[in-house]
Amino acid sequence: MTNVQKWSNRNLRNRSFRGQNLQQANFSGSDLRGCSFDLAQLKGANFDRARVGYGPESILIGLLVVIDFVGLAFYAMSQMLFGGLGVTAEVSTYPYLMALLGFLASAGISSAICPSRRRVKPIAALTTGALLGFFYGGVMLKNDPLAAVMTACIAGAFTVVMSAFTRTRLVTLAIYTVGGCAAYGFCFFSGTRASSLLNVQQLVAGVGWSVLCLVFLGITLQVIANLLLELKDFAHTSWRGADLSDVNLDDIQLDSYKRNRYGLPSERARTREPANSTVSG
Repeated sequence: MTNVQKWSNRNLRNRSFRGQNLQQANFSGSDLRGCSFDLAQLKGANFDRARVGYGPESILIGLLVVIDFVGLAFYAMSQMLFGGLGVTAEVSTYPYLMALLGFLASAGISSAICPSRRRVKPIAALTTGALLGFFYGGVMLKNDPLAAVMTACIAGAFTVVMSAFTRTRLVTLAIYTVGGCAAYGFCFFSGTRASSLLNVQQLVAGVGWSVLCLVFLGITLQVIANLLLELKDFAHTSWRGADLSDVNLDDIQLDSYKRNRYGLPSERARTREPANSTVSG
């Protein structure tokens, strides 16, 4: 059992308590901005007068991760996709193009539905990691196809392990960022292919690619929404999936969005009425 006096009146900003047993723990008077209590056991914990909200350092770190992975993903996917714009079924590299599109589609779709279906997260991790591993591994190993496939497998497996066993949400931010870029890459390719087919009066194929373009535009927007929500939760004190039964949340400031998200009516943040709730993921 955690020492109930261990965490009171301390600066704990940006700490991760994810999945820990913190029943009856005392966080009263502590600075908990940017902390993660996701999936923690917090029954009877005391957060009286604790300071919660956004941690400035977490905001900066999250934005830097997103910016870095946007750069990595866009460069990799633009290089791979631009090389396949003119490839048709008669060209020997066409199967490779279809495989690339399949990975882009899988990464985008899984990243879009990941928050509502957690079992899909390993697929998102595998495909996004494999995409980056394939391109950068191939570049570093002088465009050897076999080496690129090997690095794709290694990077995909590594990302799955990191997403499953690390407590930080930075991995999830990276997955959503690459997944959004993958969805946009598929959208871009579909739109370009649709335009070229419609220009030569191939209406059926052109309309089909146009529909795919619109579908993946919607998927891209959904992944961006997931990314923004994950970034918001990463930077803010978070109790996602935590057991909040009988917690004391007196004199803490939570906006209506957070109260609703964690099942805490506004009056419970100002009274000693027990929360008696377990937050759904």
